[in-house]
Amino acid sequence: MSNGIETLRASGLCMGMTEQELSDLLGASELRIHAVNDRIVAEGTPSDCLFLIEEGRVRVEKASPVGAVLIATMGEAGDFFGEMSLIDILPRSADVCAEGPVRLLAFPKRKLAEVFARFPRLQVNLILNIARSLSLRLREADDRIVELSRQVKAGAGAQGR
Repeated sequence: MSNGIETLRASGLCMGMTEQELSDLLGASELRIHAVNDRIVAEGTPSDCLFLIEEGRVRVEKASPVGAVLIATMGEAGDFFGEMSLIDILPRSADVCAEGPVRLLAFPKRKLAEVFARFPRLQVNLILNIARSLSLRLREADDRIVELSRQVKAGAGAQGR
């Protein structure tokens, strides 16, 4: 079982943070435990919390007319989700469900705001790390779109023969 500081150290969300900043950030967290198939966040609900995985695996799913589409799975200590809630004020963009027992560090926006008011450098660092993560995810999404487009074109070409 890992502890909160180890989870923060392992997370790309906390790159470049000092031990004091990690400690201050941990002070804003709440431990949340979920059982297999628990819905941790629901698509369309208000975004009010950032989550870091301490232990366990989660799956990120997006609703579609043909059923849920798996967007990602996460299971490394320090993996995070819900970060978009710190960037925009839009509702949750996907469901996140536990694949088994999961221990999470939850960071409610109101608690983070208190920490950010006292430690502005921590906020800047966190937002930059979120931006890096979102940039990587966007690049991965671009690659997926290109691959899907290639498959559609290849399928259309095969049908035309």
